[in-house]
Amino acid sequence: MNTQVVLKEVRLSYCYAIKGKLNDKGEKVYSTTLLVPKNHPQIEEIKAAIAAAKEKGKEKLGKGAVKSPLLDGDLTEDGQYKYADEANRGHFLLRAANYTRQPKVVDSQKREIIDPDQLYSGCYANVVVNFYAYNSGSNKGVSPGLEAIQKWRDGERLSGGGVKVDEVFGTDDDDEFMN
Repeated sequence: MNTQVVLKEVRLSYCYAIKGKLNDKGEKVYSTTLLVPKNHPQIEEIKAAIAAAKEKGKEKLGKGAVKSPLLDGDLTEDGQYKYADEANRGHFLLRAANYTRQPKVVDSQKREIIDPDQLYSGCYANVVVNFYAYNSGSNKGVSPGLEAIQKWRDGERLSGGGVKVDEVFGTDDDDEFMN
């Protein structure tokens, strides 16, 4: 029953794996959402690891519905998008987090990355996740713990890329500026 998966070349979104982000309890959480294409060759491996985590945590989970961490980035039955970002289309989403420590983060040559600008929403990475069961009263399910990230290649930034000032601003030399 293997609950750990090394996901190859998935896209990062909402990436807070280096600096972390404070949750509503004021605790620092290191996290990222993994965009996994629906035709990714490791989908069955992910499902098997989720099943293994359910089996390992069956006493903790008890009876009843269990939330799956594999979220669908496409239309719901009512024709709406539950996860609105356009980048999610055609993908499964996995929200991976580490609540106790910063995950190891390295580049394609296994050199440590400490600059958060180098690991950003939109880049592609190999990511080690370890699925585990949780039960916090009425909220129970399986979640991917974020263990390590290897940035594999750059990609178009999904957010925070800034504005191309040459394209949006004129200059005081322009005749039409401020007219």
